[in-house]
Amino acid sequence: MNGMMLSEDELLLRNVVRDFADQELSVRAADYDESAEFPWDNLDTMKKLGLFGLTIDEEYGGSGGTWRQLALVVEELARGCASTSLIYIAHLSLTTQFIHQFGSKAQKQKFIPPLATFEKIGAFALTEPGAGSDAGALQTRLTKSDGHYVVSGQKTFITNAPQAEIFVVLATSDRSLGTRGINSLIVESGGTGMTVNPLTGKMGMRASSIAEVVLEDYAVPFENRMGGEEEGFRQTMQLLNSSRIAIAAQCVGIAQAA
Repeated sequence: MNGMMLSEDELLLRNVVRDFADQELSVRAADYDESAEFPWDNLDTMKKLGLFGLTIDEEYGGSGGTWRQLALVVEELARGCASTSLIYIAHLSLTTQFIHQFGSKAQKQKFIPPLATFEKIGAFALTEPGAGSDAGALQTRLTKSDGHYVVSGQKTFITNAPQAEIFVVLATSDRSLGTRGINSLIVESGGTGMTVNPLTGKMGMRASSIAEVVLEDYAVPFENRMGGEEEGFRQTMQLLNSSRIAIAAQCVGIAQAA
């Protein structure tokens, strides 16, 4: 982004991330892409820079920044290492931001601080083998049991899934309702009934991991649903509209590095 259009704070932020991209990200990018190794050292430095809570309110461990600042950061990250920028987008502008926008205060207090400080990694589980752009065709099902939801279904191509501990999962309570039956849930990994199968052989951004996530009668507490019943589609469309800012910035950064 043209430096003449930026405020002092924005220039400072951009220059810090630009230096990091030039001195570290770009140096390692080709090796990471060839090996498809998850770039922990890149992410550790970003954690120290406080980037993972950029657009999150300070009361939840973030820095209260703007989407414009996020675009600046993503552009520079993508210029240095496209894989690292994709991990960042999936973690912050999809997963963490979803909870930040639509979660209750209690949900934000519990789940956002470890995401904003990158103590835990987030993943956004929308895409299924037969439903990607058509979110209304979701087959992952949730039913109610004693004190919790039971979730069953298969997600695929989920960025960050092999490392993630907190997922935002979209599931339907009634497939016949289409988009009107979708709910959004905060799902923690580690329980019985979740299988994560890493997928390899991507065409590009290979250091950014993806996986198939299979849920078999997976228990999720009622209090982990965000918003009212069947509000998930509206929430998702609103979130995706905002996150396209980050994707556009990523494209600009990749183009600059080409």
